[in-house]
Amino acid sequence: MVRLKQAVEDAILNHPAFLMRIDKHGMQLLDPPADVLHGQYHSIDFIDQGECVDVHIRKNRILGDGQSDAILIEDMVRAYSHLPMEYDDYLNYLQRTEQEKQSLRYEQNRQWLEAEFGQLSCPVHPNTDQPIDISALPIEGMLTEDYTSMRADLNRLAAEQLFPLTAFFSLASALAMMEYNGCDEAALTWAYEGRETKEEQRIYGSLHRDVPFKISRKSKVESQKKELIRQARNQIRSGIAHSNYPFTLTKPHTRIWNYALNVLVQPSIQEKTKSLPFPFELIEPEDAQHVAYSLLDVEVYDEEQLTVVYRYSATHYKEESIKKFAALVRKYAEWLLEE
Repeated sequence: MVRLKQAVEDAILNHPAFLMRIDKHGMQLLDPPADVLHGQYHSIDFIDQGECVDVHIRKNRILGDGQSDAILIEDMVRAYSHLPMEYDDYLNYLQRTEQEKQSLRYEQNRQWLEAEFGQLSCPVHPNTDQPIDISALPIEGMLTEDYTSMRADLNRLAAEQLFPLTAFFSLASALAMMEYNGCDEAALTWAYEGRETKEEQRIYGSLHRDVPFKISRKSKVESQKKELIRQARNQIRSGIAHSNYPFTLTKPHTRIWNYALNVLVQPSIQEKTKSLPFPFELIEPEDAQHVAYSLLDVEVYDEEQLTVVYRYSATHYKEESIKKFAALVRKYAEWLLEE
């Protein structure tokens, strides 16, 4: 256990995000905690089970995105194996991000996003069963769907139409939302990895960007399928091109986008753990009750199985409502894959 604990400590020390303190103004300051395993937004403990060691990691996801978790696991393994870890340029990344806010491109992207999404009139989530502004604690619900049987067709569509999983499930979710809400236009957000430079590939932090995405359906005839795919592909590409401005996080737009359905294609943890020098398994406590960070996330895991996980606020949605919405997503996924 001593060697494992030291490896985890070394991996944490390699990533400044764990050593930062956020002040009342939201600014990040380098202020390493006395105990690097227990900081303002994280706690790591070790439980010796005899034949194995449980590493309990609790962290606020403000610290890092899904890609960050994969980086941390890889660095823990490298530290355990006495291999060097690559430098994490997080501090310079924060400085560059602040400097970019003064650029012409930043202002041009703000203007484009304001024109495209500033006067939004369509829904950004399936209609809730309870009002969004209720004061009750939002508890996380979860529904998992298996899409493994569609993997070959999804790969075919991606190759033929240059249409990746993010675009596919964003479009299927938007179409499902239209039918669920009885309208012909819907918007949502999708998580763009945002790691565009070589240095950013090794940073632990929240580098992902929630990019707005809007789809309009002019008719319900099947001949519109190619047009919908083209529209979704353009939304993804234009969203990336203008993503350096955090439109969905700025006021007054947060009153809408804070509650938007969000599509996330998660990085493969299996790829990071299959070559570990010791047995490794991610375990979630069965009795854990989590606060819902958002109203509804559609998370896609392309692992040994292809699964879609609906993480939702059970305070606002009944389980049967999420099942109904998930069935509509599957309906449109199957329709999009029909030849």
